[in-house]
Amino acid sequence: MPPTPDTAAARHPLRSALLADAREFLAARLDRLEWSDAQRVGRALGHLAWRLAGRDRRHALEHLALALPERSARQRQAIGRASFAHLGAMLGECLWLGGRGSVEIGRHLTIDGWQEVERARAARQPILVLTGHCGNWELLAAGLNARGLGMAVVARELDDPGQQEALLDFRARFGTRTIVRGSPGAARELLRTLRTGGALGMLIDQDTRVEGVWVDFFGRPAWTPSGAADIALRFDAAVLPTFVARLADGSHRARIQPALELPPDARAATQAMSDTIEAQVRRVPEQWVWMHRRWRRQP
Repeated sequence: MPPTPDTAAARHPLRSALLADAREFLAARLDRLEWSDAQRVGRALGHLAWRLAGRDRRHALEHLALALPERSARQRQAIGRASFAHLGAMLGECLWLGGRGSVEIGRHLTIDGWQEVERARAARQPILVLTGHCGNWELLAAGLNARGLGMAVVARELDDPGQQEALLDFRARFGTRTIVRGSPGAARELLRTLRTGGALGMLIDQDTRVEGVWVDFFGRPAWTPSGAADIALRFDAAVLPTFVARLADGSHRARIQPALELPPDARAATQAMSDTIEAQVRRVPEQWVWMHRRWRRQP
């Protein structure tokens, strides 16, 4: 079980306070900059983290070796370094957007495939937006809701209460409700969202302590949450794989893919969902969270 926010704060009060102060300091400085400058500062922080965060760097390189053995060690090193810079840029972008409105989302994010949402709505199907920790996934959620999707996201509670509050505030600013997994009333809110024709956003590309199944991910067994498949099959939801990527000019492009045709078995459906995430990671490997211990457990 992950620690509750109160327990985490009690265990690391100084770290929690320092994180909050650093976040506020950085957000105040970034607010004065242009979008591209905020990205540049974030990338610099990511490069610094690559140098200083030895354990995360080691995990990233280990996972890259497992997933992309066909790449040379030098290529994997470059992907790992770029992924840290990407996450730093994502931090810069989110902190910069935290003091602005939805109009800024449209200036930096293009969404392709909106007709898939309209098709599902015309069929009166609930929508399940399937994605992973690819690109700037928080910007993706903000952009979809700025477009009028009305999506709630299902997510675990962060260990640090300050980070949790800041993240929920950011999402709410752009119309994204967060259904905290395991919280009182979470199941009821989830069911209400689906039964009223709403949309749920779910990320299933991490090894977390939830109900799941073993599926193949980059050729290795990976424990994967099965809740998305269970929900989709139970409610006949339109599962729309949706991914966002940062482009060379600093803008972002999201693509909503056609609805998945899911097999009736939850494990096979979870495999089909995971395959779409793997395909996106292979397309843009430098924009995924390689430091996450995706293959931490093995059957």
